[in-house]
This record gives sequence, structure tokens and C-alpha cells, in this order.
Amino acid sequence: MADSSAVRPDDPLHDGLRRVTACCEAHLEQIRAAYRQRPFVQEELWAGKIGRVLTSGRPVLSLTELCCRTGLDEPDIRRAIAWHNERRRRLDG
Repeated sequence: MADSSAVRPDDPLHDGLRRVTACCEAHLEQIRAAYRQRPFVQEELWAGKIGRVLTSGRPVLSLTELCCRTGLDEPDIRRAIAWHNERRRRLDG
């Protein structure tokens, strides 16, 4: 299922895809319906990619290095950070 919150720690090629398990077709349809209602937010996916890089491996020393290690460009990184910060503000109330 397409899911912008799904970032795989060991498989970046499948970021944005959520594996699901269902016991039957009716259950699978319920899961599909729930994911159809959830918007795919590109910035959320990018924020997840950034988080993975920042919490694994060697420290990131520059924006250029972050771009290289995430596969994102600088404007995308800035949009992801803005999305993340806005989300934190809303959640922290």
C-alpha cells in the first residue's frame, strides 16, 4: 500500500510502501479503504528518509552530504524540515 509514513530502515528502495497482512479479502479491503483515505504527503516521506540517515551510520556533516545520503535535493530537504516542524508544533500544541 502507498504510505508516506513508511520508511524502511534496511530497504530504501521500498520507502513509501507499507506491507500489510490481512486474514481475508474483506479484511484486505478494509485496510485498502483506510489507506485510500490517508493522503500521501511527499514531505512526510522525505522527512522519514532524513530521519533514517540522521539516526544511522556516520554523522552527517553538511547539507551536501545529507543530499547525497538521502537522494533528495536541498529544496526537498527544506520542505521536509518545514513539514516536520509544523507537525511537531501541532502535536505539541
